[in-house]
Amino acid sequence: MAEKFKVLHIITHMHVGGAQDNTLITVERHDRKKFDVTLMCSPEGAWVERAKQIPNLNIVFIEKLTRPIHPVSDVLAFFQIYRHLKTEKYDIVHTHSSKPGFLGRIAAKLAKVPVVVHTIHGFPFHDFMMPVLRRFFIFLEKQCAYLSDRMITVSNLNLKKTVELGIAQPEKLVNIYSGIDFRNFDHPVDRRKIRNELGIPEDFHVVGMIGRLSKQKSPWNLVKAAPLVLRRHPNTVFLSVGNGELQKEMHTLAHSLKLGDRFRFLGFREDIAELLHIFDVYTLPSQWEGLGRSLTEAMYMKKAVIASDVEGVPELVEHEKTGLLVPPNNPEKLAESIILLLEDAALRKHLGEKAYLQVKDTFEADKMVHDIEKLYAEHLLTNEVTVKKRKNGKVESVNPAKDLIPSSKEVVS
Repeated sequence: MAEKFKVLHIITHMHVGGAQDNTLITVERHDRKKFDVTLMCSPEGAWVERAKQIPNLNIVFIEKLTRPIHPVSDVLAFFQIYRHLKTEKYDIVHTHSSKPGFLGRIAAKLAKVPVVVHTIHGFPFHDFMMPVLRRFFIFLEKQCAYLSDRMITVSNLNLKKTVELGIAQPEKLVNIYSGIDFRNFDHPVDRRKIRNELGIPEDFHVVGMIGRLSKQKSPWNLVKAAPLVLRRHPNTVFLSVGNGELQKEMHTLAHSLKLGDRFRFLGFREDIAELLHIFDVYTLPSQWEGLGRSLTEAMYMKKAVIASDVEGVPELVEHEKTGLLVPPNNPEKLAESIILLLEDAALRKHLGEKAYLQVKDTFEADKMVHDIEKLYAEHLLTNEVTVKKRKNGKVESVNPAKDLIPSSKEVVS
């Protein structure tokens, strides 16, 4: 039997996030009969322990592989990545997000890795940054695209934007929706118990968001919308789930608006699936967003959702069909949409049902991994990548990549 192909996934940290969940699901579900799988990341983040629990997964920690740009740390991280690639001789390097995509793709090409794949989980540039900086990041993305055999987007709108900006040609791109393990959301939950634990009365509505308190997620929009909603619907509690660099700033803002216990910051939680059960309205007030993993989860839970009309989000949330869209950085419009949904239970139910139908099949985790492995196989075949096989006491070089292409029957539904 042929040896396995060696695949390395590179990402920065293991903090809770959509790109991290996507990567961990992929490395966990790769077929171990076909692939020897390694994950490279920094040793930071709550999900490091989750990664360590994955069977048959090699983990390489790069301490200097941090998310913020830091010239000294980035150079050190690059050389650590390059030395590891030269030593281990991977068949495939798959980078995730911007920093690993920049450092990892350069190192992979210098180390002559046969197949280099990159997933765009979100762009490193957005419409709210300095124009000169935005152009610089677009330039870097264009250069790195030349180093990629294939690039994966997580929404067709992101794919379209990548082409329109001239970052890559359509033939180099493929859209593979970011898979979610929906089994975590399919068990019964005692909603009353959760409400009691949080001290939320039964006759109160619950509105909130799940995500890092970061500039990208722009949680200040929900905080500023809250007093506008409370004037009309005082029996409402707002929940924010997640930590982040804006945590102190958001607490200060909520205090200045005299929101008291009507706006709760719950911090990092492991019980996201359970918490979603008590939401009446789910919001994603981001300034920019690849697609929105927490949004997909809320839609699967049949929640009425309100999201910013940015980047890949409209592909998931069709206005007034599967949810409501509002302009980014517009707390007044966000408040209007929240009030609309709180005052119309039938509309909430209708949008929630349509949202569920929108995501239930498209975002299956096994489908994502199936499509990724098929992509690998196509490029291993094209690049004639071989592995060693022992036959009749002799070692031969063979290319078993055609055996890697999984049939649809292999995908667990």
